Amino acid sequence: MSDTGYYRKKDDNIEYLDVTLIDDDGEEFDMETLRNIFKDTIENKKDSLEKIIDFGTAILGDHYKGVPFMFGWVIQKIINTYEIKNDTKLKIQINSEVLDTDEIKDKTVDMLEDLLDRIKSGDLDITDMPLNMNGMDYE
Repeated sequence: MSDTGYYRKKDDNIEYLDVTLIDDDGEEFDMETLRNIFKDTIENKKDSLEKIIDFGTAILGDHYKGVPFMFGWVIQKIINTYEIKNDTKLKIQINSEVLDTDEIKDKTVDMLEDLLDRIKSGDLDITDMPLNMNGMDYE
């Protein structure tokens, strides 16, 4: 499983989709680099990105749609810059795998155990998580 994969429900099944970017030579683009450039751009170019949000809002008619519009704009700009710089084209490649019920149970348990380990070790800050602790007794 990759760090760009995710699970979704489709046709009463749970499937895992692995999403990658592949260049003309079949080489996989480093998605962590894409994430880092994206985060840096969002943090350091807030003023100019506000104009892109306004543009997206004007086209789509909703401010809440303007923000994801801007995210897509930034990602596309990063990809275009990479393609020009490296004289290649990137294409999205998606591999999907339908999971059986036992595999879903095993993966759910693994994810919950990982979450518990991260909470216990302090690697995950849960103070901002929206948790419904109605009826829980902490004493």
